[in-house]
Amino acid sequence: MWKAALAGAVVIAALGSFSVSDSGIRFNTAAAQEIVVTDGQIARLRHALRLTPSQQHYWYAVESKLRSLAHQQQQYRVASADGGYIDRAQARVAGYTLTAVAMQRVHAAAQPLIAMLSEEQKEAGRSVLQSMGMSF
Repeated sequence: MWKAALAGAVVIAALGSFSVSDSGIRFNTAAAQEIVVTDGQIARLRHALRLTPSQQHYWYAVESKLRSLAHQQQQYRVASADGGYIDRAQARVAGYTLTAVAMQRVHAAAQPLIAMLSEEQKEAGRSVLQSMGMSF
């Protein structure tokens, strides 16, 4: 039990929300549980970016990784609700860890798209990402 609590504390301390800059998505100091990704937010991000046809090609990889993250988060929310206190804590810690790993995959997939975005598109994307728990 103490190992799970300690692992959770380490994960939460080590993880953070993310920021987008010219160099890509980065970790900031905030709790991983603040990051929430839903299908609606993914659609909102896509709409806000107003992608050109040449940028659209790069969006598909980002969208796939974001949908995978949203699906994983939903699974861990359900698992967290089903068990006792220890089971819920362990499920939350596992969910935070998976969020961090998934965000690294999103980061890798997003790099080519971010490089092609205009400053206006980046600013529009930042606004939507901030609503998902990612700070700048």
